Amino acid sequence: MMEADKRDFYAKAAKGLAASARLYNVDAVVHVEDTDDIWFWQQCLSQYRTGHYKFMRATTNEKGSPTTGCTQCLKYKDFLSRRFFICIDSDLRYLSGEDLRAERGILQTYAYSWENHCAFADKLQQAFDEVEGRKQFDFRSFLEGYSRIVYEPFLLMLHQERENHPRFRRGDFHRCVAFQYRQGDELDNGAAFLKRMQENLAAETVDVAAQYGFDFGVERGRYEVLGLRETNAYLYVRGHDLYNALVSIGKKLCENTGVDFEQNVMRSALAFGQYDEITRIRTDIGKLQELPL
Repeated sequence: MMEADKRDFYAKAAKGLAASARLYNVDAVVHVEDTDDIWFWQQCLSQYRTGHYKFMRATTNEKGSPTTGCTQCLKYKDFLSRRFFICIDSDLRYLSGEDLRAERGILQTYAYSWENHCAFADKLQQAFDEVEGRKQFDFRSFLEGYSRIVYEPFLLMLHQERENHPRFRRGDFHRCVAFQYRQGDELDNGAAFLKRMQENLAAETVDVAAQYGFDFGVERGRYEVLGLRETNAYLYVRGHDLYNALVSIGKKLCENTGVDFEQNVMRSALAFGQYDEITRIRTDIGKLQELPL
């Protein structure tokens, strides 16, 4: 299909989806990346834009196949409205400067994905203390250490991606942090887990910065203006890696207590209004009213 034909296909599809809001008797049809994303965006919209919504995890692509994912959502980006808009994970798009504006009907997470928002340290600790009263793990300390360890390697990875250098790209970074609970990780606020991650990152990044002209000070300044700092780097790493790690440790901490760590702690840890990344979502949701019907 020619590019012009693709645009025409998605323009007509977007118009039809917007019109279907009346059929579904909702305020808007909302396209998300997949089923798991619906819960998060339901929470945000119910918090900041009261209404009824029809969430769609998949739509038909130009080849006639049901398709999920961010790429499919973004195919509609030029044709969105108050009655049909999209909600996506930022991934690295926000940090790389991709044009994703609420004024065009695009809501994004600002953190890497919705899973990061379930890990905001203060609220996570509060939620854990409320259901597991033994004060046996300090998630604030764990996530402070996590951020400190990943911060410089994460900036290095962003530099390598931006400059299209071959070593230490996002896949390499993900492999260094994508692991879960091992026996003893629940002790000393996750010290063994953090040590293992730090060793993985150190081994993977040896000599990379010097070889490719990485300037930590320059890169730190570049991303601080976007909100990424050493203290909150855990919000910007790949969300399901962090989420899965926390759930694996949390399950061990809640063993034989009857507490479902994921449902009773992680899923109750959204901290609306308490930090910049989630406050930006509130601001963006307010901008949807500026869209055409």
